[in-house]
Amino acid sequence: MHDDIPSSTAVGAAMLRAAHQIIDGNDKLLDDPVILKLIGEDAIQHLLERKREFYLPGTLAMRTHVVLRSRYAEDCLYDAYNAGITQFLILGAGMDTFAYRQPKWAGGLTIVEADHPASQANKLDHLIDAGIEIPQNVSFIKINLEEDDLAEVLKQSKLDLSKPMYIACLGVMIYLTRDAIAKIFRFIGSLPGKTEFVFTASQKRTDMWAVIAAEKVAQAGEPWISHFDFEALEDQLKMSGFSRVIFLDPAEAKRRYFAHANLRIPPPRRCSLLRAVV
Repeated sequence: MHDDIPSSTAVGAAMLRAAHQIIDGNDKLLDDPVILKLIGEDAIQHLLERKREFYLPGTLAMRTHVVLRSRYAEDCLYDAYNAGITQFLILGAGMDTFAYRQPKWAGGLTIVEADHPASQANKLDHLIDAGIEIPQNVSFIKINLEEDDLAEVLKQSKLDLSKPMYIACLGVMIYLTRDAIAKIFRFIGSLPGKTEFVFTASQKRTDMWAVIAAEKVAQAGEPWISHFDFEALEDQLKMSGFSRVIFLDPAEAKRRYFAHANLRIPPPRRCSLLRAVV
């Protein structure tokens, strides 16, 4: 990713979330009307003109992944809040919209969006253009997760590092080196007990769709770098200070979100979401 260019994959994920709102009927895995305001009318028109493409198998699977990861992270946040956690850090926030459609209970949270300077500036421009008000409990901090010291950066934020927090990092790890990821794990693992970390991790794939997708993001300057063996990942997390690691496997995701819902997006076929507790 270039220093002065916002993430194109973050914008792409926003389009996939928007597609779920527009073309998937009334039953939704994630209600996100704000994303439509954020991407704007031109993007919505572009989406509608290419509607069929969003039902191609590879794109359909990615739409499930993008929507499910946000829904799961928000459900886990609610659980954490009920357990007494009142700080929410979004690492690599991209075009995430939770802060701008937050339910009443979330008014008790301190929400910090941390992102690459160029991507954050792009999002703030979109928020302004869309006339979306930034809630009083929301603030922003700039960070390059590959280069910056996460602990030092967060000391300048509104977060209290002496208290537990809930952290989400969705669709980010695959773009970071293993060294950068290890530093993130060690820092979060050193935070106070009950801190929770929900993030996406990708296993190496060789199917045609994955190869094509990898080539596209690489051409956009955001290559996929890090993939994981999940058994080794669990060991690494526990060595980094986490006491529990919970993987959202496809069967559990289907039972929890798809079994009793009339959704047009399919259940996931692979595990990619996990919840780690300090």
